[in-house]
Amino acid sequence: MSAAPAAPFGLRYVYHPSGEPRIETLWNGIASGQATAMYTGTPVSIDPATGKLTATTGILPCAGIFCGCFFISGNRPFKLPYWPAAQTFDANTPMWAEYTPFDSQAILEGQASGPVAQTKLGEAMNLVAGVTGSVYTGISSQALDPTTTGATAGTFILQNLAPYPDNAWGDAFTIVRVRITPALPIA
Repeated sequence: MSAAPAAPFGLRYVYHPSGEPRIETLWNGIASGQATAMYTGTPVSIDPATGKLTATTGILPCAGIFCGCFFISGNRPFKLPYWPAAQTFDANTPMWAEYTPFDSQAILEGQASGPVAQTKLGEAMNLVAGVTGSVYTGISSQALDPTTTGATAGTFILQNLAPYPDNAWGDAFTIVRVRITPALPIA
């Protein structure tokens, strides 16, 4: 068996007791000119000051996973699986962002940027700083930080190993399942 290659994909929704995840459409959901890009799989927060989506980094509360957007720029419509950094859109035109909201019961999957030991189950993890992804596929390449922070000081709680043939505890790039930390506020 070989170890999983370094190919982070942000986060993906794998389970919720209520069934399949729903995709929410947030009208006027991203600020025109927002500097930070977002890709499919990028964890997002809802900024309490604006009510708009923003990429979650570090230990900010997480509201869901970005799924794409629609906007009109230069009188041309765009439906993209990512938000281009610093993109502006035409005033008084339709614009929406799509995301999959989740709560502390949702099970998510992500790849760590390094090895994760099975002895860290139940400990908290954060995201690696910086939102990255591909403008060709629209998929996030953001990873989880393999350094756990104990039981409470992080965005996600380490739940389990993701069940893939080339994935094992302690692999160079372990793929794990996580839950959002229930103590954090959810926007």
